[in-house]
Amino acid sequence: MAAWRYSSARGGFQRQGVSRENDMAKTFKFTRERQAFAQLKHEVENNPGLREDIEQTLQQLLGRFATSIRENRFIVGGVLEVILVTALRAAGVQAQDVGMTEQRIDIKIPQGGFSVKGHFSSAGDIRLINVLGASSETAWETATIFVLHKVGIGYADPELIGREHIRRATDAIVLRYTALRNFLEQHPQYLIQCAVPSSMQDTASSELVSRVVAKEILKDTKILVNYIP
Repeated sequence: MAAWRYSSARGGFQRQGVSRENDMAKTFKFTRERQAFAQLKHEVENNPGLREDIEQTLQQLLGRFATSIRENRFIVGGVLEVILVTALRAAGVQAQDVGMTEQRIDIKIPQGGFSVKGHFSSAGDIRLINVLGASSETAWETATIFVLHKVGIGYADPELIGREHIRRATDAIVLRYTALRNFLEQHPQYLIQCAVPSSMQDTASSELVSRVVAKEILKDTKILVNYIP
């Protein structure tokens, strides 16, 4: 009987005991995404400068903007998308930022794409899809890169995570954080080891994105610049 073995180099499970032609003919829905993530993982873990850049950008982002503040939460998510697009491109992956134009993916790669999710606490659920007003048939169908506090940068897709770990809440489809963390611990080929800080807890000290943008715009005025609060 043929057996299945995962090959990170080939981005999926490969069947042993069959011809190479039949093996190559077997395709998986998320093959391209797994290959791209494997390439990113290899580059980050073998290029200290790239890892340092990623960790530095995450530290600056999460050290300035508390995600417990609603307006910051959305902007931090958008910045994460740009950081990961940039990291993928640095790793040699043809990645495009499509978060403004696509519904389900934030990063497009040839013949595939990723959603990006950040989770900066050690508990709770991870929101995969906002479904307020959406069809009851809406489901998680997207390869996803997760930026996780104290864990690293992980990958998962609907073929890897059991349905029992996903549920529909009032306004979102969510994934249990502990289930994802356990999956990544058991399958290290889907985890990039790097430092991901928690979001700053002191909201009083946090910057607000709207104020940062406002000050950036006002600094070029002649009169208003003297009255910026």
